[in-house]
Amino acid sequence: MNTHSIRFLLCAPALLATTALAQPQSIIEEIIVTARGRVESVSRVPDSIAVYGRADLDKHQVVNFEDIAAYTPGVFVINDQDPGTNIITIRGVSTDRLQQASVAYVVDGVALADKELFTQPYYDLERVEILKGPQGALYGKNAIGGVFNVVTRAPTEKFEGNAEAEVGNGDNKTVRVAVGGPLLGKKLMFRVAAQVQDWNGWIYNSFLKKNTDYQTTRNLRAKLRGEPSDDWTWDLSWNVNAEHGGAAWVSSNNVTGKFKGKLEGAALTNPFGDYEGNARRHWYGVSLKNNVKIADGTLSAIAGYDHYAKRFFEELDFRNDKPITFFGAPFFPAGIQPIAQPVDLRAWTGEVRYTSADSAPVRWIAGAFVQDTLRKRLDDFGPLLFGAEASAFRTPTKQLAAFGQIATSLTDQLDVTMAARYDSVKTSEDITGVVTKRRSDFAQRTFKQLQPKLSLSYTASPQAIVYASISRGFKPGGFNPLPGPTDTFTRIYKAETTTAYEVGTKASSADGHLSATAAAFYTVYANYQYFAFINGNDTTYSAPKVNVKGFEFSLNAKPISWLTVDSALAYTDAKIGTFRAPDPVTGVGLRNYTGKQTPNSPRYNLATGAEVNWPVGGGLSASLRSELTVRGKTFFEIDNALYSPTEASVNLRAALSTDAWSAAIWAKNLTDNRWAVSAFGQGQIALLAFLGPNGPFDSFNINRGRQYGVTVKATF
Repeated sequence: MNTHSIRFLLCAPALLATTALAQPQSIIEEIIVTARGRVESVSRVPDSIAVYGRADLDKHQVVNFEDIAAYTPGVFVINDQDPGTNIITIRGVSTDRLQQASVAYVVDGVALADKELFTQPYYDLERVEILKGPQGALYGKNAIGGVFNVVTRAPTEKFEGNAEAEVGNGDNKTVRVAVGGPLLGKKLMFRVAAQVQDWNGWIYNSFLKKNTDYQTTRNLRAKLRGEPSDDWTWDLSWNVNAEHGGAAWVSSNNVTGKFKGKLEGAALTNPFGDYEGNARRHWYGVSLKNNVKIADGTLSAIAGYDHYAKRFFEELDFRNDKPITFFGAPFFPAGIQPIAQPVDLRAWTGEVRYTSADSAPVRWIAGAFVQDTLRKRLDDFGPLLFGAEASAFRTPTKQLAAFGQIATSLTDQLDVTMAARYDSVKTSEDITGVVTKRRSDFAQRTFKQLQPKLSLSYTASPQAIVYASISRGFKPGGFNPLPGPTDTFTRIYKAETTTAYEVGTKASSADGHLSATAAAFYTVYANYQYFAFINGNDTTYSAPKVNVKGFEFSLNAKPISWLTVDSALAYTDAKIGTFRAPDPVTGVGLRNYTGKQTPNSPRYNLATGAEVNWPVGGGLSASLRSELTVRGKTFFEIDNALYSPTEASVNLRAALSTDAWSAAIWAKNLTDNRWAVSAFGQGQIALLAFLGPNGPFDSFNINRGRQYGVTVKATF
């Protein structure tokens, strides 16, 4: 972090706080968040937080976490192989497919136990908060890059509801309904929300002559809330979800050889494999939360249970050649298919915490957390097994944690917040044959870590703060398949930690019509975990050190009553330190990865939008919003061979609305730009390097192109 960056961060609040825009007509609303365990104004929290309320979710046409990440600089999401497999990167802190997540994902106070649960659709939400940077002091393991905090709409004592219908290209048809209100006044209230969504898809397989990213989704959420007294509130929530659709719509081309690794233009072929992948998912969850006021604080207890099952089938050659050759020999007469990788999961989660009063001179939180998870996975790689028995993986994990936070004012202008959490994660993996049930290996390990955080916040004016923080994040290690005599990976890989330093500022103009944030950060990885596909095995290696540095800036302005402007920029430089590792293709010799960029971490992101609103008459108002999002150059593997160049997308939305209804016409990626969202390369996977005929190949996923539609919503 250079001196110019620090000088800007220190001077910006004073400059912005004295700015007044000419003849303003309205102000930017205050945003409230709960991600730090108590109700706070986001403008006073010494952390980088992106917040999306109901109106924001509507105007960005958000239906899942991919949509929200696309408009959040510093955040990158991949959801490509199947509906449950995903990668979330925040500020260069990333993960890969079979590893644990690098973010904590919390829904209504329950920390989700597995990445497979992160892809629940967004409907009937109150807001989404995205905290950037390690948040392990409050959220524990896996909050190494940040936190997604999702809050769904709660029951109220006022009867209300809404109904929404949407149609669009890709034969998209969606209906969303929500209704809630009192059953016994405040003593018992309810809310029920449901979504039915079907689409035919947007990604065309030129061999099968059909779209292969089709999907059918059914979702239901029911909530009860009771307020038996002024000092006691309880919430019961139940949700069930079912999905069925295509999967693994993967394209194939010799991008490394023909296009020097650049995934653009002619390199981006449509899929043309001869096997149609598919996935089915079913999951349900239930949670109970109690808040009881004791003395001047609140005792909170929450318990949750999740049950999940996925059945996933695909091919691995992603071509229609017959036969498929390996080293020139016809190894696979019918292709490499079908490949099955079903997952079953169940998780119990519990937390208890005591939160002192917000008005206390010393504000503190103390709590304990437990999560018991059982994950089962079957790796049936079909023809790649050459007649051998498929392996079943049984992985139980128990996490125990104690945490605390204390905040106080050192002076009238200087606040300090100290937090810490100690996690103990005991996990094991049992590998057996799927038919014989014969054990082939067993491993067990306990990973422990103290995760402290220190924040200082200086009030430069009533409208501005300057802050600095240092924090630690932690992601447990895990298990690779049992290595063979020539394999270079180890059975147990190490835990990953990050130490992050951040300075920033948050400020608004005195008249409330302009707000801005700026932050600069420096993060040091230890034991960076990365994915490799070795000898038909999904494996994880560790690089000793990765250095991440960058900055972020955001601006929201309402210069006149009918115009709103918002813009945000993030720059992230994540480079691997001195590191050599065995060649993943040949297994002979070492490859030098020193100075390479970490995968799935765009160098920069830009999101900017403008919206105009004007009255039409008779209680009717109109709005027009345009958005531009830009994603910088993105590498997909540790060797940096395959990459997507800078890509841009334009979104538009025009709407008419009254207090009772709204109608909007919208388009995402209006110019129909195509880019790769993920890729696997011949330089990292031996199967692709020696596959034929006419190989070697690289495999990659393309985005869904232009989407457009009409959404009509009625509120009552």
